[in-house]
Amino acid sequence: MIRFVLRRALAAVPIGVLVTLGVFALVFAMPGDPLRELAGDKPIPAAVLAAKRAQYHLDDPFIVQYLLSMKDILTGHFGTTFAGADIADQLRLRIPVTLKLTLLANAVQWTLGLFFGIYAGFKRNGWVDRSLLLATLVLLAVPGLVAYFAAQYLFGVELKWFPVSGVLEGFPHAYLLPALVIGVLGFAGLARLLRTSIVETVNADFVKTARAKGLGEQRVLWRHILPNALLPVVTFIGLDLAGMFGGAIITESIFNLPGLGQFMFQAIKLKEGGVVVLLSTLAFISFILINLLIDLLYGVLDPRVRNV
Repeated sequence: MIRFVLRRALAAVPIGVLVTLGVFALVFAMPGDPLRELAGDKPIPAAVLAAKRAQYHLDDPFIVQYLLSMKDILTGHFGTTFAGADIADQLRLRIPVTLKLTLLANAVQWTLGLFFGIYAGFKRNGWVDRSLLLATLVLLAVPGLVAYFAAQYLFGVELKWFPVSGVLEGFPHAYLLPALVIGVLGFAGLARLLRTSIVETVNADFVKTARAKGLGEQRVLWRHILPNALLPVVTFIGLDLAGMFGGAIITESIFNLPGLGQFMFQAIKLKEGGVVVLLSTLAFISFILINLLIDLLYGVLDPRVRNV
């Protein structure tokens, strides 16, 4: 097991370098001067501008800026943003916001997806199954941006059930609307995948053999059907969790949630390459760790995977 984890960690190093280098290159290639854009219409004295550019190494070549950013990340000295905010303090404030949104959204998605997916899989071709297929088809066809703005207007502005934006009302009320939208949109794919996987597993030969041996229906369900039907679902959930940070950039910006996604959006807009590389590195590490956990969970659900 230790060898497996080390092999995965070593394989992730060159991929991480390529990912962070590519992201930094895209930010570096954006037109405009970030310091002048930050100042807006206010004039900046040439001496002040030169000092700031030297402080943030903006006049250095691309590769030098990238290496300095990676050095800061590896040594834990994150520095400050162009506006003077301490980046470490920003992370301490923003990480809990993104975690709360992610956990709440996944709780909604997994509860709905697993319940309706399992029920429809075992009661296939019934009215619940047909209704689920129709509802999920509609949800999968709705663009996320449309759903976010529609929910914000209907439930926030018109009905006033939830706050439109911000976190002033605290957890969980301030997070419920974006979490519900994310969860409901995400449950569609999860429920359809689980339903299809259960239908295929129920008709498998090993399930027929288990029933022929006289095993009870509950034992067949929990010991034979669900562990095998959950394998593709585990992969789906892992990828969904790993991609949650990318979705947070849009969600947190629309609902004005001061999390990592909003921080990334602001950093990209202001061409703060160091911040973008730092957040990209954190997202990449999270992706690797989540996928490692998924691989380990695979071994629990399917003992054959342990020997691969």
